[in-house]
Parts: sequence; C-alpha cells; structure tokens
Amino acid sequence: MEASELRIGNYTLDHGHPEQIPYGSDIDSAGMMEPIPLTEEWVVKFGFERFEFEYDEGNEITYVLEKKNGHQFVLSESLQPMDGEIAMLDYKLQYVHQIQNLYFALTNQELTIEEIES
Repeated sequence: MEASELRIGNYTLDHGHPEQIPYGSDIDSAGMMEPIPLTEEWVVKFGFERFEFEYDEGNEITYVLEKKNGHQFVLSESLQPMDGEIAMLDYKLQYVHQIQNLYFALTNQELTIEEIES
C-alpha cells in the first residue's frame, strides 16, 4: 500500500489482523500493511443496511447508510457509490480504507465501527 492512500483512522491489516491507524507516523509503515477487501460484512459493520428488491428481471441489492440529517450514502451490490439509481463513480470500491476516505471526502465525518472482531 502507498502512504498517500491512507489517513489516521483507516482500517488495514497488520500481521493479518484488522487494525485502525492511530497516528500519522504509522502511515509511514504503509508498505508493511495490507488493504482489507471491502465485503458486505464490512459494509454492514459500518452501519449500512442491506435492501433487496425483486424485479421481473431479477433481484437488486443496495446498501444504505442513513445520516442524521436525512441524507443517505448508498452503495450498489457491486459496491459502487450511487446517487439514486445512477453510479457516482466508474469503479467499485475494493478496500475498506477507500470507502472510509470517500465517505470523509463527501461528508467531512469519519466512517468507523464500534468494535473489530479479531
């Protein structure tokens, strides 16, 4: 991983265990850290709710994080940030630190979880 990808508070794998980066000086060790693949499990840990819709063409899954101000942060099943039914980006989020960084860039708030399972 590159240090430029990380911020204090990002979750990464340190010796195979998910850890949150506590200090800026820890970012200098980015080359020894591994990114955590973004999965449905992580999205749910961050507080997103899973919704499944049935259509004639098949099922569609979205993940929605309700904000206190009434706004929503929405991901498609392929983990693309969405604005309504349209993907906001041309690529899907692959790693936990990417969703944390995007969420912070859009809301100026940290995306964290209460506890990490070891």
